[in-house]
Amino acid sequence: MSENNLSRRNFLRINSLAGVGLALSQAIPFSALANNLQTNAGHKPVRYFDAFTCIGPRKYKHLAEPWKLSELISEMEHCSVSGALVSYTMSTFYDAMYSNLELSNMLKPYSHLFAVWNVMPALTNEFPSAEELGRKMQEHNVRAVSIHPATNGWNWKATYQQDILRWLNEQQVLTIIQLSEIGDWQDLEELLLQFPKIPVLITGVYWSDQRNLIPMMENHSNLHCTFDCLQNMYGIEYMHSKGLVKQMVFGTNAPIMSVGAHRTFIDYAEIPEDARALIAGGNLTRLLKGQQPEKEYVNKQEDELMAAIRHGRPVPSPIIDMHMHMLHEGMNGAGWGYTMENGDPKGVFALTKKLGYAGGGFMSWNGVVSVDTPAGNITTGKALDIAPPGYWGLANFDPTHYTQTELSKMIPALYEKDARFIGMKPYHYIGVNYDDPSWEQWWKYGNDHHFYALLHSQRGDMGEYETLAAKYKNVRWLVAHSGQSYDYADKVIAAIKKFPNIYAEITLTSVPSGIIDYLVAGAGADKVLYGSDLPMRDPRPQLGWVVFSRLPVAIKRKVLGENAMQVIKPCMDRLPKYNRPVINNK
Repeated sequence: MSENNLSRRNFLRINSLAGVGLALSQAIPFSALANNLQTNAGHKPVRYFDAFTCIGPRKYKHLAEPWKLSELISEMEHCSVSGALVSYTMSTFYDAMYSNLELSNMLKPYSHLFAVWNVMPALTNEFPSAEELGRKMQEHNVRAVSIHPATNGWNWKATYQQDILRWLNEQQVLTIIQLSEIGDWQDLEELLLQFPKIPVLITGVYWSDQRNLIPMMENHSNLHCTFDCLQNMYGIEYMHSKGLVKQMVFGTNAPIMSVGAHRTFIDYAEIPEDARALIAGGNLTRLLKGQQPEKEYVNKQEDELMAAIRHGRPVPSPIIDMHMHMLHEGMNGAGWGYTMENGDPKGVFALTKKLGYAGGGFMSWNGVVSVDTPAGNITTGKALDIAPPGYWGLANFDPTHYTQTELSKMIPALYEKDARFIGMKPYHYIGVNYDDPSWEQWWKYGNDHHFYALLHSQRGDMGEYETLAAKYKNVRWLVAHSGQSYDYADKVIAAIKKFPNIYAEITLTSVPSGIIDYLVAGAGADKVLYGSDLPMRDPRPQLGWVVFSRLPVAIKRKVLGENAMQVIKPCMDRLPKYNRPVINNK
């Protein structure tokens, strides 16, 4: 890189980082920005009351996937969650009323756990009338219900099947719904208009649903949401700025999903303390008409990393993120169904600084998902121009839009011009298997220069990874999204055991509970790497997923940063000093 380029890069970096505060002050309301000064120094922990947990057997369950009441309680205690609403799979998959009563009996010994009953119309001789249901709910102190019209086979739109909905509306009973159970967004709109007094809590909504969810919440004050899958970039802050704080509810889908992942999103939110308390449990207590756990529970055995998150302080362990994207400066959207608030360099680097990142590798979004690879490499280069220390780039190339002759010039031209690129990031949207010959010259170039590759495969096996790992031994092959499920983790673990140059990168919205520990136990403590996929999803839940695992602190530090340093070590001499991450675990 020439001195002119270096001078330009430094100029851009200095001026851009100086403008981070200004950019965020425009994107985030002043109250949240001002509160950020407090949360960087820490805040008093708030009481957490979980609105969405579910126990019980389920079909196609992996042997290692948690499902028991004891496992739910253990996870809550580990993550310092004081109470929870608990639903039961059998209330949906077996006789509803029989299983509702079974659930209430199971929870009797636990004063901090409260049953959610699955309800339906009294159309057949299997479920009580609304009035009788009300008496039974009062008898068992049940104040929240769920409905499953699709799974349980009843038509909520038919007037002769709406007695139960009219009763819920009259009694204003908290009703928990998954969108797929009632139809689509238009169907939810219809439900909210027809029954405006039912406090609806929608779960399982993804970050890709923001364009439907957020305006609907603004127009229907009885619509509330959890963040179990709604891990949207700056999501808590953005929705707070839209005046939706009383409609935002902590819910984890434990024990299937990680409790720690979900509480971290709220613990690190840049919002006033009274708003944090409402989201963590205050809103749920109001919706339940005063029902709440009697006391706050705190895990007195938590390690220093967990304690830091609960108090809103940066994790005292350097973090290197191996899976990041970047939008153009000033952008909040990325086409398709993707909304990424503050997903540009200013927004991303402000958040990673708050979390204690030491650096990481990122690529564009337009080059990867939008499949405009040359433009994506330019986007990545411009982001590197203004990046803090410790960040490097992954390049994109495409053998379907460009000929082999064109690629033979494009590949070395990029890497030779910019030493900050040390990674390879193809994408499955290209539509060509990674072990296809059309990729070979890129892999050979990477092998010759000891680069690493981050691959997201949609094939059901690890065949591509194993073929490449055997042929290109100087490349470290990172399996993206290795933590997506226990079944997938098994395949990744098997591949890692065969090839020393295959690694597991964890990130995915599903954040299965216990799977970080499972990957480490199966693949080895040196083979699992932290990644977040920001800004498609917010990095805070992904960080909490690791920090609230049951691993020893020394192993957590490996996953968070030390293992990444080993992956990029063969490229370290190539990287400019400014772009080399520095970690110093004490």
